[in-house]
Amino acid sequence: MSDARRAVIWLVALAATIVAGDHLLAAVLRKVLLRSQFRYSRLYRGGNRAEILILGDSRGVHSFYAPAIEELTGLRAFNLSYNSLSPRIAEAVLLDYLDHNPPPRMVVLEPTCAIVTGALTAELRTYAGSSPRLAALYAESHPAAAAASRAFWLYPLNSEFFLEALHYMRRTDQDWIHHDVIPHARRAPGGTWRLAPYPGQVDALARIVRLLQRRGIEVRLVIAPYAPIKPPSNAAEFAGLIERRTAAPVWNYVGAIADLDAFADAVHMNERGSRAFLRILARDGFFGMAQPPARF
Repeated sequence: MSDARRAVIWLVALAATIVAGDHLLAAVLRKVLLRSQFRYSRLYRGGNRAEILILGDSRGVHSFYAPAIEELTGLRAFNLSYNSLSPRIAEAVLLDYLDHNPPPRMVVLEPTCAIVTGALTAELRTYAGSSPRLAALYAESHPAAAAASRAFWLYPLNSEFFLEALHYMRRTDQDWIHHDVIPHARRAPGGTWRLAPYPGQVDALARIVRLLQRRGIEVRLVIAPYAPIKPPSNAAEFAGLIERRTAAPVWNYVGAIADLDAFADAVHMNERGSRAFLRILARDGFFGMAQPPARF
């Protein structure tokens, strides 16, 4: 056997060993990933019986404090919102939730997430092995990396989300919310700005609403409060656009909280603000449902 042929055989054997080791270790780590209490690990593990499901970006995270919703309503709440989660990603996450878990009675959508694009897709690649929908979104925006992920299964696990899953291995992430307040030095009124939704993201919101209506799941579109120092100037116009495109009412609470101590910054409430906001929603009948209580 020539030296060149021997070298080729050794290289092929080495590549096969590397790939086999990569796949074996990735399979073990995926099992670890799905044992976590991190929200997306819980989603793909399945078995959640949420009655109220919340979807949105970081405003969805910090406006709808799941423990407070459960205290107010006596219903199980599950917040699947995350920083920079756009409606297109929310659509995939919701469909995956419905594939793996019993349907909720109500889905709450914070529609200002339509002003963000797909930045979160790069992190959600961590769960692409459990979701062809997330894999497709990742491949759409990162084709070369998606191809590498199909060959080397450890690559998608090199992510912030995998570290989050390890952090929440033995504790819930549903109590994640801001606790700080806007510093007094930053409380001066700011300039004006506008909510500028991406058309494709508004389309995704409309598809989500139609999907939920077809499945008999109640849907609530609600604009959570902004700090009074810098609210968007076109909130009513934005709400009207979302109503026309989704054919569903929008509950507009953009100016419902005037207390600056209820905000961590101009666009995010803290726990104090979220609890106050949720009490307003409960007062207004927001959590009232037409469906009878689910029997499990």
